[in-house]
Amino acid sequence: MNILCFGDSNTFGISPVDGKRFSESERWPTLLKQQLSIDFDVIEAGLPNRTLVNNPPFSGNKSGVKYLKPYLEAQPLDVIIIQLGTNDLKARFALSAIEIGKALEELVLAIKAFYQCKTLPKIIIVSPPRVHEVGSYKSIYAGASKKAEQLSIEFKAIADRQECVFIDGFTLIDACESEGVHWPYEEHKRLAKQLLPLF
Repeated sequence: MNILCFGDSNTFGISPVDGKRFSESERWPTLLKQQLSIDFDVIEAGLPNRTLVNNPPFSGNKSGVKYLKPYLEAQPLDVIIIQLGTNDLKARFALSAIEIGKALEELVLAIKAFYQCKTLPKIIIVSPPRVHEVGSYKSIYAGASKKAEQLSIEFKAIADRQECVFIDGFTLIDACESEGVHWPYEEHKRLAKQLLPLF
């Protein structure tokens, strides 16, 4: 079984402590892989600054909608886990939860269109956790904490409408309170544990 973990820096595994990448024994995709049998192949596709809607300034092509197709074409997939939306909460984008939710639904519909004549993989949507507006992220994510809660409601509605599995990251995961955006190791462990029964 092939499982694609498609997300942002928290799927890539950026540590809130030093900004470096967590080891394979600490980030959620590899933690999930370690708990599954050898019959499961977990594909890490996390990219810092990846968005659902806009390409971030000076960071090249980071839009999830544009970058997912190569992964779909590369090999057969049985499960696609989408962990996106946090970067879209940045104040400079000035997006509403409804607009970000619309982009998620467009991504899901694009996946369904790609598999129109094939077996559709199970799609799992993980909504963004609470963002703490602190430190260097305070102005970047101004207003994001409240919007993340609204986004959880939007993502749940989309998951229900598109018959996807939904994991409420807002209530399950807590970003580092002193850093604001990235998840401590324990939160990676928590998400992997939540995902495990789905396979």
